[in-house]
Amino acid sequence: MITTLRRSTIALLASSLLLTIGRGATLPFMTIYLTRRFQLEVDVIGYALSLALVVGVLFSMGFGILADRFDKKRYMVWSVLVFILGFSAIPLVNNALLVVIFFALINCAYSVFSTVLKAWFADRLTAEKKARIFSLNYTILNIGWTVGPPIGTLLVMHSINLPFWLAAACAAFPLVFIQLFLQRDDAAAAQPGAAPWSPSVLLRDRALLWFTCSGLLASFVGGAFASCLSQYVLVVASQRFRRESGGRGAAGQRRGGGLLCSTRLAGG
Repeated sequence: MITTLRRSTIALLASSLLLTIGRGATLPFMTIYLTRRFQLEVDVIGYALSLALVVGVLFSMGFGILADRFDKKRYMVWSVLVFILGFSAIPLVNNALLVVIFFALINCAYSVFSTVLKAWFADRLTAEKKARIFSLNYTILNIGWTVGPPIGTLLVMHSINLPFWLAAACAAFPLVFIQLFLQRDDAAAAQPGAAPWSPSVLLRDRALLWFTCSGLLASFVGGAFASCLSQYVLVVASQRFRRESGGRGAAGQRRGGGLLCSTRLAGG
């Protein structure tokens, strides 16, 4: 039993790492993708990506109430499937609105997986192991966000669609891990002596409300910052390119004017 629990924990931590690497390899380059593929303005892209991130965060808040109601393995499998289908569909569609919709679905799926993952750890692990595993999972998330963007940069240099295929491929492994090493559980049977499920009790918990609001702000700020980095680079690079182009144009005009004057003087 301990070995099974250990294997399940390792499989879920590895799945968390792979999904985060895939998301980290794509999120910073969504602005570049939408600009190159659909020639959208930076402000329009900012509104669209922010809306997709907010939808994912709000969905995770509502879904967190239902996390203990149903089978967690089924939720994880469905969230990873949506993750794979979303990233596989983005390079294949030719509509910017569909890309934003798929991106919002990916954020929802990632939020569902992370929420159910933490609920699974909370149900299965002892108090001593919870602190260690939650800390380890947080470290793994940081590793994923550190490794993902450089990998995405290398792939974008070859093809702008490669980061999305990488994310879909990374999510295929967690699907196998969850199917093989995670046992299906019955939420009602997981805790026989637990109190009846009541969402109204959770909604009246003020401490939980403040933690939820803090998590909302932290998730929105973190995701928005990652997506805004490429927007900032595009704006700064475009302004610098216009200045350099204007300077080169003015210098070319001056050189052309000087050459014309010298030619006329030599010919006259």
